[in-house]
Amino acid sequence: MGILSWFGIEKRSASRSVEEVIAALDGGYFGVPMSGEPVNIATALRVSAVLACVKVIAEGVATPQLNVFRNTANGQRQLATNIPEFRMLNRRPNEFQTSYEFRKTMTMHAALCGSALAVKVKTPNRRVAELIPVEPGKFTIDTSVRYEPVFRCYDNHGVIGDFGADDVLHIPSLRWELIKGLDVLSLAREAVGLSIAAERSQATLHANGGRPAGVLTTPQKLSVEAMERLKAGWKQFTSSNRNGTAVLDSDVKYQPVTMSGVDQQALEQRRFQVEEICRAFGVMPIMVGHSDKTATYASAEAMFSAHLIHTLAPWHELWRQRLDEYVLDGEGPLYVDFDTRYLTQGSMRDRAEWARSMIEMQIMTRNEVRDSFGLDAVEGGDEFWSPANIAGNGGTTQPAPEPTA
Repeated sequence: MGILSWFGIEKRSASRSVEEVIAALDGGYFGVPMSGEPVNIATALRVSAVLACVKVIAEGVATPQLNVFRNTANGQRQLATNIPEFRMLNRRPNEFQTSYEFRKTMTMHAALCGSALAVKVKTPNRRVAELIPVEPGKFTIDTSVRYEPVFRCYDNHGVIGDFGADDVLHIPSLRWELIKGLDVLSLAREAVGLSIAAERSQATLHANGGRPAGVLTTPQKLSVEAMERLKAGWKQFTSSNRNGTAVLDSDVKYQPVTMSGVDQQALEQRRFQVEEICRAFGVMPIMVGHSDKTATYASAEAMFSAHLIHTLAPWHELWRQRLDEYVLDGEGPLYVDFDTRYLTQGSMRDRAEWARSMIEMQIMTRNEVRDSFGLDAVEGGDEFWSPANIAGNGGTTQPAPEPTA
């Protein structure tokens, strides 16, 4: 069955307004910054820092296991594996993508363009059966009607349809307005454009053998014809005989412009642009392979923890609340959660010491500790347990040894 049939609509006319055509065909174009380099989705992703930041955020949302839980009557949570929404969110949200691929694609859209959109495919009883992502630039958000946004979606064949807020899953990034997300590339286009210009400058420099331009000098007075002949010969030499030997007449000498990459501070500038782009995306520079000489193993471990807290946690919470309210039952007992334990696990020895302390200090039961390790519950594991030498817990108190003279 085709997607349009699932949506319950017929393909509409492809006629659009000028604004809709620009929005659909624009592809994320945000104007030319002062650096002179156009910044759009295609050019920005060619900058390694932008690509790395987007990958770090998208993979940080896609990699953790996404589970659907149910609150039980006794206050405990239980995996809701017996509902179709569990498989849809945990394994396969649509017939084209896995859960990992879907979350990675949607988060990439939101991180780059400010908004990600997926159309809900619903069953006859109004439960969500599939989530079909829509590419940025192929949907518009009409907020002309107060508090009733309309999402108009397109594909390569024309208009798919208009959908209300309850018919889509909208993942907005940073927002100023009530509905629409802010375009990160538009806000950070100067930093991205300067990085593109710096890379282009270095590429041009190395394309010319790593040598900057120079001047030709002669003590003689040349006629216009001689100057044109010399210019044409020199141009032919530099374009076809790079690093060769030039033969000059009329006592002509070549004087290179002695300006090296160090003089231009190109390396420092490119390192600073990486930091600027990381600031725009909210990513720790070490997560994109950028670090200084002062970084140590201890500081790197703290930075990884900061990455989880300050970069990924806001994205996880955004996804959690959006899925709870717009895909699941909202106020009901169902909710989703990301399994991020692998991001905070220490060494086996540290984990064993932590588990022992939690059980002996009666902070957690054995089953709670086992659940933190991803293990199934055991019989009798819900009771607090303490060593036998602690009085008041069915054990005995060992007397203190007598002091010796």
